[in-house]
Amino acid sequence: MTNLVSFDAGNYQFIPGVFQYSAGVRASDGFEIVRVRFREPLALAQAFPAIEAHLAAVNRPLAAFCSCELRSPAPFTEDGFTAFNRELSAGLTAGA
Repeated sequence: MTNLVSFDAGNYQFIPGVFQYSAGVRASDGFEIVRVRFREPLALAQAFPAIEAHLAAVNRPLAAFCSCELRSPAPFTEDGFTAFNRELSAGLTAGA
C-alpha cells in the first residue's frame, strides 16, 4: 500500500513521485478537489495571479492549488519539464 503524504496547508494528500510529478492527489476528509478552467489560455506569468485571485475569491489559500493541466507549444524533454516545473513551483511560492 502506498503512503500518502499529508499537505495540511492545502487540505490534500498526495503520493510522492519525482520532482515534476506526483503519483496522485486526493482531498482531505471534508474537502473536495474542484477543477477550474480559464475561459482563455493565459501565459504562465499571467496564470499565477489569476490562480491566486480565484482561490482568494473562494476563500482558499494558495496552498490549496494541488494540480493543473498545462498546454505547451512543443513537447518537453525530461530535463526541460523539470526546469519548467521548478519555474512553476517558484511562481506559486512567490505568491504565497
